[in-house]
Amino acid sequence: MSKRIIFTGLIALIHVVSYAQEKQNLIKNLTPIVQVFGTASYNFENNNYGYSFGRAHLGFQYRFNDKWDAKIIIDRGRATSVGEITVADTNGTMQTVQNTSKEGAYYTMFLKFASLQWKVNDKLSLEGGAILQNHYITQERFWGLRYVAQTFQDLYWHIPSSDLGFIAYYKLNKTFSFDAAITNGEGPRVKQDAFGKIKMAGGLNINPTEKIQTRIFYHNRQSGIDSTATEQMLSFFIGVKPSAKFRLGAEFNYMKNLDNNKDLNSLGYSVYSTFKIHETEVFARFDRLLYEESAINNLAVLGNGNTLMGGVSYSPVKGVQLSLNYQAWLPDDDAKPQNRVLFSMEYKF
Repeated sequence: MSKRIIFTGLIALIHVVSYAQEKQNLIKNLTPIVQVFGTASYNFENNNYGYSFGRAHLGFQYRFNDKWDAKIIIDRGRATSVGEITVADTNGTMQTVQNTSKEGAYYTMFLKFASLQWKVNDKLSLEGGAILQNHYITQERFWGLRYVAQTFQDLYWHIPSSDLGFIAYYKLNKTFSFDAAITNGEGPRVKQDAFGKIKMAGGLNINPTEKIQTRIFYHNRQSGIDSTATEQMLSFFIGVKPSAKFRLGAEFNYMKNLDNNKDLNSLGYSVYSTFKIHETEVFARFDRLLYEESAINNLAVLGNGNTLMGGVSYSPVKGVQLSLNYQAWLPDDDAKPQNRVLFSMEYKF
């Protein structure tokens, strides 16, 4: 009897140890993802104070082994487009249509990333699902101050940072690497509709030294609606880091048929620089945005103008960034300029 009890106890102990090891491996391979942006601002023209959380990313990444990992992230923020809405026609029949307004509800949570990545070898990796699009990510990482302001394509054209589809990355050597993607083209919140076609994109990175990086990117977003046109975008970026304290970046972007609107063409460039003093970065940025005259007259767009930014960014502890900065929009026409002072915050882990 005592032997049976001892044997049963040993089996139970083995199960407990096995479960503990599995749980330990699960925790070891699981990485939480938290990123939150917050802003307090004062607008001089309107004498207006504002407080907001611009973005909150919550999720985790799980590593199955050296070749497979998965990522899932929930995004809380104001959507860049409203998406599908239901309206009534003249006969009172309800119809589902696509609303392309640039601003959705303030309080929206949606599944932004849900991807599975396979690292085939040291050179090639494949990813599918709700993936991170690799259009302005290189510029955004080099700029390094996303919590202060988006980079050019995101700020003015509101291109979603993620989409549903597949992307492949291939690293030829230390100098050359490229990526290619086939996606839905409408962002992660919108399913493929009856008129939907695909978005094809590709980028080439040329990094001749550790201090210089360049990127060329092109995307082609088709539409199945006869009255619309194919959206095409071409961008060039160069970033220079002479030292660990100083960096200088510049990008040029051209957009044809923005949001599949025929002849809504836009272009512009952005130049930015930062200089680090201990844990504080001093930064400055200048953007130039232009639209074709016909587009400005017929569609509700921001118009031609310049954006000025400048300030300091301070990191009191790893994972926390604080910034006091000035941002201005100076239109070319007689529209009222916008001048703001902001206190921006980010924390992540």
